[in-house]
Amino acid sequence: MTVRINDILDEVSAYAPDAENRIIEKAYVFSARVHQGQTRLSGEPYLNHPLEVANLIAQMHLDVTAVTAALLHDAIEDSLTGVEDIRAEFGDEVAQVVDGLTKISKIDFRSEEEQQAENFRKMILAMSKDLRILLIKLADRLHNMRTLQYHDRSSQVRIARETLEIYAPLANRLGIHWLQVELEELSLHFLEPDHYRVLKENLDSIEQEKEGYLKEIIGKVQNQLAEAGINAEIKSRIKNIYSVYQKLHKQGIPFENVYDVLGIRIIVSTVAECYESLGIIHSLWKPIQSRIKDFIAMPKPNRYQSLHTTVFGPGGQRIEIQIRTAEMEYIANEGIAAHWRYKDGSQISEQDGERLSWLRQLLEWQRELKDPKEFLQSVKIDLYPEDVYVFTPKGDVYRFPVGATPLDYAYAVHTQLGHQCIGAKINGQIVPLRYKLNSGDVVEILRSAKQHPSKDWLRIAKTSRARTKIRTWLRTQEREQSIALGREILEKKFKSLHLSKEADIEKLTKEFSFKSADDFFAAIGFGRLSINQVVHKVSPEVQKREEKEPLPKKRRDSSGILVKGVENLLVKFARCCRPIPGDEVIGFISRGRGITVHRTTCPYVADIDPQRLISVEWDTSFQAEIHEIEFSVVCEDKPGMLGSITAIIGSQNINISKLKAYSLANGNSICVFRVMVKDVNEQEKLFQEIRRLKGVERIDRQ
Repeated sequence: MTVRINDILDEVSAYAPDAENRIIEKAYVFSARVHQGQTRLSGEPYLNHPLEVANLIAQMHLDVTAVTAALLHDAIEDSLTGVEDIRAEFGDEVAQVVDGLTKISKIDFRSEEEQQAENFRKMILAMSKDLRILLIKLADRLHNMRTLQYHDRSSQVRIARETLEIYAPLANRLGIHWLQVELEELSLHFLEPDHYRVLKENLDSIEQEKEGYLKEIIGKVQNQLAEAGINAEIKSRIKNIYSVYQKLHKQGIPFENVYDVLGIRIIVSTVAECYESLGIIHSLWKPIQSRIKDFIAMPKPNRYQSLHTTVFGPGGQRIEIQIRTAEMEYIANEGIAAHWRYKDGSQISEQDGERLSWLRQLLEWQRELKDPKEFLQSVKIDLYPEDVYVFTPKGDVYRFPVGATPLDYAYAVHTQLGHQCIGAKINGQIVPLRYKLNSGDVVEILRSAKQHPSKDWLRIAKTSRARTKIRTWLRTQEREQSIALGREILEKKFKSLHLSKEADIEKLTKEFSFKSADDFFAAIGFGRLSINQVVHKVSPEVQKREEKEPLPKKRRDSSGILVKGVENLLVKFARCCRPIPGDEVIGFISRGRGITVHRTTCPYVADIDPQRLISVEWDTSFQAEIHEIEFSVVCEDKPGMLGSITAIIGSQNINISKLKAYSLANGNSICVFRVMVKDVNEQEKLFQEIRRLKGVERIDRQ
């Protein structure tokens, strides 16, 4: 049913009888005028969209400014209207919110990845100034998801994935549960429609089958609580589709093995009654100890509070039970919006502002990240918090995402402690840096003044704070080394050509368009600026004389790799991805160790400082040598299978340098080979022959 302006006005009047509805009506007329004649992909008038968004904002019980800005959120982007027009008609506050929303989407960047990353950076900056910008943006995304069926398939997948990765987690971090659930389920519906349909049918079926069972459970609990003098409201609940999907995906189990689909929620008056009710529940049915969680004593990052327990109910059926107060229930559903109810235009309180501490931290940690890919990865890490609480030796509590390590803890306490971390004591026992923290751990960091970060730490650290600090330190050190190396290379070259007195570093810095002499030296040290280019700039005559002099016969590089713009560098091949001729490759400049060549698809490349990457290519005129590759074959676990594969490899005159085979639980086996091949063509020919074998399911090159 189409939303009308009167629906919005009635909604606002219900929770804010003294609200100035005249401003909302004025915004509706203004929006209708600027969007006149515009339609959406569905064919409906464009005005329907701002009406739907404003209605969602009204349902969150936000103030008149937010509702007004929601009606105007596309006015600047989709028309000739300017922010000054909005300011003149509706005042500074509305104009600032609308301007913040407009700036998020009015950015044009070179790649889709950069655009996405920078849009989120802008959104975080905007919402740190006024949370209503984010709430309107979330409402805008929800309505767009509700009408996503009118887009083409590729757009559906792109928008749904973006929603699932960024907007749904943002709703979760703000504690707006209903919004998070709908965004997740709509995303799954468009990303995996068949899977979504099957899960929905299964859950609907269970809800119908177990209706009587849940009524029996609720009745028994209601009676026991009443006997204890506890007046409680009890609701039955079924797990939502996306949470079940996540469980199936993570644990690799069929739907039949998801045992805690059913649940009830108990709402009581006080915190004391929450704990008393928990004791009564455990006296009725046996609890699963690992599933008892106290989010009242230790709230989630979005300030969600509740007691959770899972018990073996009648017939051995697992039942998930949540116990909370009425206030906790309201906050669990409405989140931060519950703390920005209509307040006559007043700002969010300091106490409510503490609920956004994660946002301030996120904003602070991202300031040092210039690369869009790094920023987006970091944002995604921070948007997926879990519940790991650890203690300092003095009893202070620190919260980390699941998978966090002592390294994350060290950097959370102090940057210098992180830099000097060599290990940790967990509950009095020494553990390595890779140890994964568990709730309840008491953590003590072991440090050494001689210790410093290494690139391997990026594989250990989980939090964006730790990873940002590590990257910053590494870049600083690498830059200092490259400056020293560049200066040394320049001095030696000039000395050999007797050009020392002619060199004007300040002039060269400007001629090569560098901001400082350090940038100039760093470019030489990194290999991005050839020393011969510098010599030619200083003294073209010397360069010409060098070119005329006969050079000793150049020894061909035995690697078969050409490095663009750099000569006579040691080249080696990365063992992590084992590139061979024909692969798309990229070079990594190693300090004092020449260039390491990786395949462009190597996961390690994503963690490399982009400034240390250099273009390389295969020398097609070079007589190819043999290279070692590693690949795995997933096949049926039956007699003779391994022999058949090795026979094919032998028939291609390819040598096997290493072989391992493992049996899998599903009746298959996995065989891992290391073989010597000349290039990608020889590799593909081998893979084609192996694929022809009956029983081979998959071949993957490592």
